[in-house]
Amino acid sequence: MKFIPARPSRRGLPLALALSAALAAASGPALAQAQATPPTQPPAQSSTQPPAQSSTQSSAQPPASQPAEPLPYTLEQAYAQLAGAPSVTRAALSVQVAQQNLEAARSALGLTVSVNGNASYVGSGAGTTSDGAATTTASSLGGNAGVSVSLGLLPWSNNQSGLRASERSLALARATLQEAQRSARLNVTQAYFDAVLATQDVQMGAQTVALRARQLQVAQAQDAAGNAAPEAVLSAQAALQAAQSAAAQAQGTLDTAQRTLESALGVSLGRVTFSPPAQATLTLPDLGALVARARTGRADVISAQNTLAAAQDTLDTAQRDATLPDLTASVGYGGGSAGTLSTSLNLKQGTLSSAYSVPVGSSSGSASGRLTASLSGSYVVYSPAQRASLSADQAAVTQAALSLTVAQQNVELDVRSRFIAAQQALTAVQTRKTQVQVAQQQLATAQARVQAGTATPDDVQSAELTLAQAQRDLLSARLSAQTTLIQLDNAAGGPQ
Repeated sequence: MKFIPARPSRRGLPLALALSAALAAASGPALAQAQATPPTQPPAQSSTQPPAQSSTQSSAQPPASQPAEPLPYTLEQAYAQLAGAPSVTRAALSVQVAQQNLEAARSALGLTVSVNGNASYVGSGAGTTSDGAATTTASSLGGNAGVSVSLGLLPWSNNQSGLRASERSLALARATLQEAQRSARLNVTQAYFDAVLATQDVQMGAQTVALRARQLQVAQAQDAAGNAAPEAVLSAQAALQAAQSAAAQAQGTLDTAQRTLESALGVSLGRVTFSPPAQATLTLPDLGALVARARTGRADVISAQNTLAAAQDTLDTAQRDATLPDLTASVGYGGGSAGTLSTSLNLKQGTLSSAYSVPVGSSSGSASGRLTASLSGSYVVYSPAQRASLSADQAAVTQAALSLTVAQQNVELDVRSRFIAAQQALTAVQTRKTQVQVAQQQLATAQARVQAGTATPDDVQSAELTLAQAQRDLLSARLSAQTTLIQLDNAAGGPQ
């Protein structure tokens, strides 16, 4: 005898409608609770326990302490905690160091004052003259003390070069700090958006579990009435288990997103809830303005500009060494106990210095002051090593200029690629809007069919779940587009 599985017929539709309506009326409170907390086992197993026994067991257990309600946490609150992000803190410290170095370089432009001195002692001695007479030499103590002042006078002095290098370092540190702030803001935004989407998935997971539980009850009731195929119950059980697994996965994704957000902020949030942010205006900025900003404001470009400027300074110094003579002019006046005042200028170093010294002890004399002047210098006529060094410095400047061009091309390419990604993200938002409209129409159709008696309440709940999924996809598309626009703005060097 061949067994033919029972199949639902058109005559069984009223029975299915009646069973679904009865189960909906009987399990309404249980389904509401299932939407809040996904069940961990099929309702068919839990329904075997009598209600009286459940109430007896619950009354015998002591009331458990209720955990504190989670607090709402907004994106604005996350932005307010960005200053404490580890990456931002490190970049801010680098700016402070560069600022201090610049202040030190500016201070070095002023006068440098130093004191100096020396002392000598010659002991007494005895001797004889050529005629044999004895002589005695008295001991002597002498020395001098002085003060000297130096100033970087000419533009190519070492102090001026150090000042320009410090200014470039500070500009790069500030650009790096701004990029760190923008990067941290982007990371926080992405983590928060992931948490928002995971929250939506958790809620939808609970609704899906409740729907699959009701579908399993309907399948079991139809199987008991002999009006369903044997595999219908197994299929319903598999669908329920898949829904429970998806709900657990959504909860794990939410926990991961919150931990990622805490890591980006460097704080612990505790039990919080995440809500979708206000809808931002999703419009594309002008591409030409973005490219112009990126070619001048990105930290990569500023770093390449600093490298080129440093190489140019080195080349200028080498050219001066090869062109200018090492010339020093000095003028002095004084002598004797009144001391000596001298001033000198070094052409190649670009420094002006002045010194005053006074003799002490037996070194002082009564000689009158006099004026002295001197000029000394040297010039390299032929030096292969100097020419080789000059050629190497010129090559370094050429290489730095090429690196700057490459850096500008790279940031422009980055901006243009992100601009295309932003266009695609905005197009996806419009597509998701259309899908939401389709899901809304499907829900209206299912509700009309229920009123006409040609569909079950489960069909309406399924249409509601489809609409919730479409709305979730629209929210995901909006958040993705907003993230893409932030990435585009960051690629251009941030807002002006």
